[in-house]
Amino acid sequence: MSDALPVELVRTRSADGVLLHGALVGRGARQGVLAVHGAWGSFYGTPVFDLLPAAAGRGLVALSLNGRAHDLGSLGDGEPCIGLIRDRFEDAPLDLDAAAGVLTSAGAERYVVVGHSFGSAKVAYWLAERGPAGAAGLVLVSPAPALATTTRWFVEGALEHHVARAAAAIAAGEPHRLVVLSSSAPVPMVAEAATVLSLWGPGSLADPTLHVPRLSIPVLVTVGDREPSAYRERAERVADAAADAELVVLPGDHYYDDREALVSTVLDWVCRRGLLDLEGSEGR
Repeated sequence: MSDALPVELVRTRSADGVLLHGALVGRGARQGVLAVHGAWGSFYGTPVFDLLPAAAGRGLVALSLNGRAHDLGSLGDGEPCIGLIRDRFEDAPLDLDAAAGVLTSAGAERYVVVGHSFGSAKVAYWLAERGPAGAAGLVLVSPAPALATTTRWFVEGALEHHVARAAAAIAAGEPHRLVVLSSSAPVPMVAEAATVLSLWGPGSLADPTLHVPRLSIPVLVTVGDREPSAYRERAERVADAAADAELVVLPGDHYYDDREALVSTVLDWVCRRGLLDLEGSEGR
């Protein structure tokens, strides 16, 4: 991030008291961008973090804020350890309400929401449930497919087996019992029983196709040209489910090694659709 752009490290609490940390640039602008990380991610360890310097350079205030499910779990400031290991999808609106509060307090009256991977489901759910007045558009960057379609990478054995184990733990009054879905996946797949059901069980709300049909704002969906077919198919289905959506295929994998292409695509779309007034947009 450019040294010419003052970056504020910010923190806030959700309505239920969870401490959330993040980074803010461009304080005082009346329009903005809210960047939201995905599973196992953090406010700084996500492709959409790269929107911050670019957005600030175009006259916007931009925020990237941790959700309570950042990383697998963490300790610090005497706060409880949550992380993905103890996530509940239904808590996402509490974190995103807090993020919107930080952004609006920094000056933003209108903003575009950008979610990466599993964060796509969370932001779509939040916007559908809350309908915040300032939200002008939604960008879903490589929305994560259902775990049932990616088990070969993330789950040892049948997903249904692990879901049944989680349901049995909850029935026994042990929602916090840890369930190991895989010890050999690229990231440790271990979560509380209640988390397994919330994120991956039957009836889970963690699916953006359930929520984008309820949105009246424009939606942009991106996917990398080197992502597996399950990810490309998810992006297509999400775009098809929205009333007003565009799908763009960009170079790269799920984490977008060409971040400049991702950032310019998002900001060009925002400008072309007239969602925000960007500085330096004349002639684009």
